[in-house]
Amino acid sequence: MPSGRNALLPVALSALAAAGAVAVGSPAAAQETEAPVYRDDGPYLLVCSDDAEDFAERNDKVVYTERIVNERLYGECLDEGYRDLAGALEHVAEPGTRILILPGRYVAEEAVVVDGAEGLQIEGLGDSPDDVQLSVHYAADAVIEANDSAGLYLKGFTVEQGREAGLVVRGAAGATVDGVRSVRNGGHGMHVEDSTAVRLTACGASGNDDAGIALEDTDAEVTECDSGENLIGLKDSGGGRVVVESSRLHDNTTGLVVTATTEGHSLTASGNAVYDNNADHYANLGNGRCDADPSERDWAAGGRCPAEAVPMGVGILVAGGNDTAFTGNNIWGQNAAAVMVLGSPGADDTASHRNRFEGNTFGYRDDGQRSRNRLDLWWDGKGEGDCFAEPTAEHTTPAVLPSCGEGSSGRLLAEPVKAFKVWYCETGPITGAVPAGCDWFGATFTDRLEVQAAVAFAAALLFLTGAGWFGAARSPEPPPPMSMTFSAIATCSGALLLVLASWSGRSEYEALAIGLWGFGWILAGRSWFSSGLGVFGAFTVLIGGLAIVDAVDRGVWIVPLIPVSPAWMWLALLPLWVLLALGAVLRRRRPREHFRPPVQRTPATVPVHDRFDW
Repeated sequence: MPSGRNALLPVALSALAAAGAVAVGSPAAAQETEAPVYRDDGPYLLVCSDDAEDFAERNDKVVYTERIVNERLYGECLDEGYRDLAGALEHVAEPGTRILILPGRYVAEEAVVVDGAEGLQIEGLGDSPDDVQLSVHYAADAVIEANDSAGLYLKGFTVEQGREAGLVVRGAAGATVDGVRSVRNGGHGMHVEDSTAVRLTACGASGNDDAGIALEDTDAEVTECDSGENLIGLKDSGGGRVVVESSRLHDNTTGLVVTATTEGHSLTASGNAVYDNNADHYANLGNGRCDADPSERDWAAGGRCPAEAVPMGVGILVAGGNDTAFTGNNIWGQNAAAVMVLGSPGADDTASHRNRFEGNTFGYRDDGQRSRNRLDLWWDGKGEGDCFAEPTAEHTTPAVLPSCGEGSSGRLLAEPVKAFKVWYCETGPITGAVPAGCDWFGATFTDRLEVQAAVAFAAALLFLTGAGWFGAARSPEPPPPMSMTFSAIATCSGALLLVLASWSGRSEYEALAIGLWGFGWILAGRSWFSSGLGVFGAFTVLIGGLAIVDAVDRGVWIVPLIPVSPAWMWLALLPLWVLLALGAVLRRRRPREHFRPPVQRTPATVPVHDRFDW
């Protein structure tokens, strides 16, 4: 038989039978199975369209030498070939068969299912994936679904308009997806699960309602792929070992999401460009656009219909994910944060542990032009072994992060406001409208949760401080005049600065604000202690001291050997302080009875008579 087009790298596929005999997902499979390589020999089947004009128009875009070969193969296909991919699959007679698809658009009503194939290679014969288009026009859940195959090689075509996914690879023992695009699907573009030794190279995904590339419980390499204009660029969940190199994740809602916590999981990402992931698709959930059937939607108008909630404006999100390493990536243009590491409050097993960020570049495009991220690093403060060695990071929250040379403080709880935000602005499947007040989902300015919390806390702080001074003023021995001057200045400055810090997102200002408040309460507590409110004054000094420790922990140095953020400590004591303040205000105290030692007087000696004596 003819061998088809000349290959740039003709090599033979080896050990297919051995690879297929290894159980998928087992440690042995991960070690022994390898992703197949391209080959240009062996038996082949041809697929072509009856539409000669469409073939000629698409084939004219192919380089001359390959165009001539395609014209010869087209004539052969009309005589002996098949009109769709499913028909060719039914006639695969032996392992190692190649299916060659000539340029054209192929629309089917059912998904093309590949079950238990060995050494199957499906290749589009165009110059680009757009020259060979496979579609089900939303009549099936997937365009191509490959199950339990060994040595599967897919190359050079586009899958589009699946209701749930474009390409599904499940239970593969060695698979390569080379130069394949997946566009405008109602779920994932490419979904690979429960597979080993999978290589995705030069692939593309765009316009998908969920992740452009989704890896679940899979050992995979993703190299030189481009995923943009999806809800998520690339998603890694479950287990498996994943390597992402030299790829571009852009113009999604979130660029890369890691939620994998399974023991043995790892993800290494280096040399990637992650940029401008700020797409807001959540408005479509309320305007009726997503109520229409996918076949009736205006996909060209843009806008996805998300089935899950992920933070908008985030380049890399590690949400309850473990054992990742991000080095040498270029991350710019995110409206929320370049990197966000968080867990779920109250559940230690879903915190993010042992994630390493080192030597990445923030805020500069490929051409060297400045394009800042709103925040470079966002960490909720929860987890063990997370570390950051990022000298180019400018704005982070908190202002000080655990460095990679010193390990992590191993905190059991996230910082209070962030813990509440992670709980309230929940990520995951969407059951209704997204929560209001979350900048992750489009809230701005005073609608943001952090600003509202800062305003409420600042108002409460000033009111409670005033109540404390009022209680001290009603004590039997009120503080002397002007004793509250410096305390009031520090406390009021801290409250105002806290609101401004939340507005601007500057964590160093937030640390300074909490420190000023703590200093103001220490001065106030000393005055109240001296005025006879001993317990109340001492308790105030204690909370003020913890606030200063919290400020140091946020902005100067992570305090070691404490299992939670210092903010939890003073926050837990505030209710008791309020009760003491109410007691100081409402209780009327008697004046102190000072003990005076008796005075010993010396009897005076008076003369019996003097000149006044009559």
